[in-house]
Amino acid sequence: MAKWLVLALLMPSLVWASATETLLAKLGGLRSMSGHFEQSMVNSDGDRQQSASGTMDVARGNRFYWKTEAPFEQLAVSDGKTVWVYDVDLEQVVVRPLTPDLGNTPALLFGGDPQRVGQAFEISELESEGANITYRLKPKGADPLFDTLDVTFHGDTPHSMRLRDALGQQTLIRFQDLTLNRSLPAERFSFTPPEGTDVIRQE
Repeated sequence: MAKWLVLALLMPSLVWASATETLLAKLGGLRSMSGHFEQSMVNSDGDRQQSASGTMDVARGNRFYWKTEAPFEQLAVSDGKTVWVYDVDLEQVVVRPLTPDLGNTPALLFGGDPQRVGQAFEISELESEGANITYRLKPKGADPLFDTLDVTFHGDTPHSMRLRDALGQQTLIRFQDLTLNRSLPAERFSFTPPEGTDVIRQE
């Protein structure tokens, strides 16, 4: 009886360790990721508030190029140290240092250090069906951007992300037509504002 009690007490930690190890292994196999995305926001009542679509490139070293093409054009670029957020309609770019806080920059899940993911989140397996497996990540840090982040893989390929905030609002990002681990030029992750653009610098 005592033996089974000990096993039952140990099971949650064993499952947690397994989920962490398998997720970090999948992230460790990603050096870069390019493709399309569709993003939608749903309120706590389940009503869709807004949607967007575009293209993205993410690469190891906290680098990303995230271009929203519809319904409005906006670009977010990081070279691993600086982030540029360019609003085409406003002809304005906000420039700020990249924070390494994964709880406030979900894009770094695929372009950051996988070991830091294990340090920043409590990780569990939410569900598994066929080739799809979904992990739930809960930030350990204070004042995160979201309460939970669910990331789904189809095999070793990222499929989607779902973020839920403290008010119950959800943001769903689906990835499409992905190419993994191709070489991306460094200039892809730098940005020079067009002439006449208002530049706002944040420290």
